[in-house]
Amino acid sequence: MIAFILAAGSCTRLEPYTLSKHKCLLEVFDNKKVIDIELINLRDNGVKDVIIAVGHFKEKIETYVKSNYPDMNFIFVNNEKYASTNCIYSMWLCREHLNEDTIFLTGDLIFESKVMKDMVNSKFNNIMYVNPEAQINKNNFKVIIGNNDFIKEIGVNVFDENARIAYPLYKLSKSSMKIWMKEIDNYIQQDKTNLYAEDAFNNISDKINLMPMYTTDFCMEIDDHKDLLEAKKYYKKNDPLLD
Repeated sequence: MIAFILAAGSCTRLEPYTLSKHKCLLEVFDNKKVIDIELINLRDNGVKDVIIAVGHFKEKIETYVKSNYPDMNFIFVNNEKYASTNCIYSMWLCREHLNEDTIFLTGDLIFESKVMKDMVNSKFNNIMYVNPEAQINKNNFKVIIGNNDFIKEIGVNVFDENARIAYPLYKLSKSSMKIWMKEIDNYIQQDKTNLYAEDAFNNISDKINLMPMYTTDFCMEIDDHKDLLEAKKYYKKNDPLLD
């Protein structure tokens, strides 16, 4: 199993902090950065091969992770067009490396260790973090669950009485990644580069059978200053790297 982390974007909502670094390098507690929480949890659960899509301050990300995680193996894929494209294009650039069972997450996610442990060890091949109790926020990813209990739609602009808050943290089988990447390629060939990868997923969701991993264990994205403050407050009371 490999991990794939999207960490290419400009992170403008976190300026001025992100005028000198990518948001995955922002400290959230005890000198631990967002990327530390992700990599430590991956490594502790046996995932040591990591593909990272980079762009904004790519050199700083590469230097930091190679210096601090010499026992892990990294491949960095540079999105030179990170300022004018979105996740779907960064993911497409990594296509030749995404040919194994994969833990897929964005570079702004923080979570307690149990989340990654449960995901890696789940008996199910295709799962996504879904919090059934979290209050719906229009800025968050949401999912709609179909009648077959599989996720049929993912997106920020998904609205339905049965919508649930979700975060871009997935476990996907090799075959499912292949299906998703094929649809992403279709989008890129049509020059649809400024979209989420989930826009492509929604077209082929019936072919992947992605299950919600229902949990209320802590997980959140750090998109703006409010999120960063909330994360720091949480970590003053909890150690995210312990069960």
